[in-house]
Amino acid sequence: MLALGAALLMGACSGNEEKKPEAAATVTRDPQTPIVIPAGKPIVVGVSAPLTGPDAAAGSEDSDAAIVGVDRWKTANGSQIKGHAIKVQVEDDGCTEAEITVQAAERLLQQEGLVGIIGPDCSAGAEASIPVYEAAGIVSISGSATASALAASQPEGHFFFRTAYRNDLEGTLAGLFTSSELKARKVYLIDDGEAYGQDLADAAQTAMEGHGVTVTRDSVTRGTVNFSELAAKIAGESADFVGFAGFNPEAALLYRQLRDAGYKGLFGAGDAAWGPPFIEPVGAEAAEGVVFAGCSLPLPEDFVADFRNLHGHPPQDSAFVAQYADAVTILLNAVAQVAVEEADGSLTIDPAALRDAVRATRLEDGISGSVAFDENGDRVPPGVGDLSGFVDKAIEAGDINVFLELGLVPCQVQDGKLVNLIGPGAGTLR
Repeated sequence: MLALGAALLMGACSGNEEKKPEAAATVTRDPQTPIVIPAGKPIVVGVSAPLTGPDAAAGSEDSDAAIVGVDRWKTANGSQIKGHAIKVQVEDDGCTEAEITVQAAERLLQQEGLVGIIGPDCSAGAEASIPVYEAAGIVSISGSATASALAASQPEGHFFFRTAYRNDLEGTLAGLFTSSELKARKVYLIDDGEAYGQDLADAAQTAMEGHGVTVTRDSVTRGTVNFSELAAKIAGESADFVGFAGFNPEAALLYRQLRDAGYKGLFGAGDAAWGPPFIEPVGAEAAEGVVFAGCSLPLPEDFVADFRNLHGHPPQDSAFVAQYADAVTILLNAVAQVAVEEADGSLTIDPAALRDAVRATRLEDGISGSVAFDENGDRVPPGVGDLSGFVDKAIEAGDINVFLELGLVPCQVQDGKLVNLIGPGAGTLR
């Protein structure tokens, strides 16, 4: 009886045993292996952006802009590409936390039907993940990673592109603006120790010193909240202008502590500290007169309406909304151009053909302006091959509006609002 009971119990257990789920198939990717979108499956656009942590507001808005870009592309071109729906897959990339950006890349690369990446969002994360995407033969187009050498120093496959400008150009604009418009002669320039901040500060210093400005450099660590010692030091040195190359909340904290220490001069920062994430904690009245290099471009009313309809609010936290929308348009245009329909209903895409189609882009009517790419993958105006020469020639001619052609404008806080200082509807520096 005991044996019979044991046998019955074992039978009952085996009958109710749950089957283990099958492991997901590993997607094989390299530059020589075609991208395959199986019949009935969607084309996947990956988005790499920070969704948590101190950069979540800007990162979430960048990913939202990519979603709006997909929606607008479908409205203009149809909801499918050769019979396949279009899906967006967003992964949290940690911004400057390179290891997290690589982990986000690894997750995205396992997405069946992935055709390309919009992002990564930040320069440090991009630098770490660009080789990962290149090894997989997957195009990535960042709308906000601005470190100067990212594109030129990428692996020889050149699968990385950006609709954002470069830090050396932003630094040149900051240097010109500081010397010619702000008339500063003694500048204190601070970076946050990150790849983006150091690169931007280096470029700004070169441009400032080239125009006769005396520059003192310092560096802080990201995550610092007490800048009182540095603020007191700067206040005692009578600088005309303090520039910060880094992110919020450090930019806002440093500014408030500078004012508390008695610093009366001008203050400015780069695109990573731009906008409401700076003004709101500081207060509109206290932020009056602060200048930024790399501000949000004027957005078409229909784009703002589409953004509001999809997300319930207008764009307000990122300076790169326009660049992310354009990155999506460029990627989907290229996919539509090179995807091949197979007899079984699947699509195949040659990675090199997709990369070359992106590189050949001539987007004349982008949200951020006209966009093309040079041989490295850096943004240039259509028809321009030598970006540095193009900018140098315009600067020699005294044409600061050249930066507008790269989606790069300075702005100032005036009456609690951000007012662009070049381009359509530009205000006057106060």
